[in-house]
Amino acid sequence: MSPSDRPPPQVEKDSRALDIRQRQVLVTAPRQVALVERDLTAPPPGEVRVRVREVGVCGSDLKMWSGEHAVLRPPLVLGHEAWGVVEEHAVDPDATGSAPLPPGTPVVIVPPAGCGTCHNCSRGREQLCARMRFVGGQIDGAMARFLTVPPRHLLRIDPQVPEQLRVLIEPLAVAVHAVSRARVGADDQALVIGAGPIGVFCALVLAAQGVGRVVVTDRDPLRLDLARRLEVRHRVRTTTARPLVAGGDHIRSEGADVVFDCVGAQATIAQALAETCRGGRAVLVGISPAELTVDGVALQRGERELIGVQMYRREDFTRAMGLLTEGLVPAVDGLKHSRPLSQAAELFDELALRPSSALKESLLPD
Repeated sequence: MSPSDRPPPQVEKDSRALDIRQRQVLVTAPRQVALVERDLTAPPPGEVRVRVREVGVCGSDLKMWSGEHAVLRPPLVLGHEAWGVVEEHAVDPDATGSAPLPPGTPVVIVPPAGCGTCHNCSRGREQLCARMRFVGGQIDGAMARFLTVPPRHLLRIDPQVPEQLRVLIEPLAVAVHAVSRARVGADDQALVIGAGPIGVFCALVLAAQGVGRVVVTDRDPLRLDLARRLEVRHRVRTTTARPLVAGGDHIRSEGADVVFDCVGAQATIAQALAETCRGGRAVLVGISPAELTVDGVALQRGERELIGVQMYRREDFTRAMGLLTEGLVPAVDGLKHSRPLSQAAELFDELALRPSSALKESLLPD
C-alpha cells in the first residue's frame, strides 16, 4: 500500500475517540428516553471506571421509567443489574485499605451503599440505611458504555461464572437474600407466587437449599413452561377465576410453611397470607404498594409472619456466584434476550405492553 492509499491519521483518531465517548440511556420524563453522548472526563479521586459489558432490565426499572416508582422518579440513568470490566482506576492518595482492582478485572455492580456509620451499616445491612443511595437510582446507572462509582459498589466476579450468565448475578442475589430471610428447612413446603425472574430464582435457590416441595404459580403459560425447562419441578397455572392454589398433589391442605410473593400487588400479597399455614411465613419479595390490607385475624391468631425483603447484602452476591458456578441455572432457550443499548426505548415500550418471553432482557453497550 502506497502512502497515498493509507487513511489519514485523523480518521483513526476519530474512531478511537468515538469508542471512549460516554453513551447513556437517560429517562428524561415518564416514558421518555433519550440516548445521550458526551466526552468522558477523568474519574473523581478514589472512584473506578467500569466498561459495562451487559445490563439487565427488571420490573423496578420499568416502574422508574414509567414514573410509577414510589421513591425514584425521572430524570434517571437506570441500570443496576450489570457487570463489566475495570477500565480505569483513579487512585485516592488519602485512601487506605485493600488494594485497588486492576484494569481488566471483571466485576459485578453492587448497587446499594449506605452512610457507613448508622446502626444498620455497622452490621453490614447497607440496604436498610435510611440514607442509602442506589446505582441506577440516585446514582447514574449502568445503561451506559461506562459506569464510574466508588469501589464499594464493585465485587470481583468469580472467573468460573460463565460470561453469558453474569448479568444474572444481581437478580439471583435477590432470591438468595429472600430465601435466607424465610428461614426454610428441608421439611418445609414452599409456594412461590410469580414465575418471573425473581420467582424462578427463588424456586431454584429453595431447591438447592434442600427444600423438598417447591411450587411456582403464574397466569402466563409461557413463563411456567420456561420454569419447567429450568427444572422447576412443580408448577400451577392460576386464573382470574381461580386465583388460589388448591392443596391437592402440591401443597398440603393446611397451607405452605412459607409463601413468597414475587409480584408485589395487593391481591398477590393477600393470596400469600391466605396460602400460608398456621405458624408459617409469608415473604414479600416483589415491590409492595405503599398501603396494604391484610387479614389481621389470620395473621395474629394463626401466628403467621409477614416478612419484608429489601434487596440483598454483599455476601448474597458471593453466594449467587457460587450457585451459578455449580450449574444452578441451565443455559436453556429463552433464558435471555439481548439487544443493543440504542434500542432501550423500544424495549421499555414493549415491556409496558406485555411481559418478555425470555426470563431476562438485557442491553449490550454499543
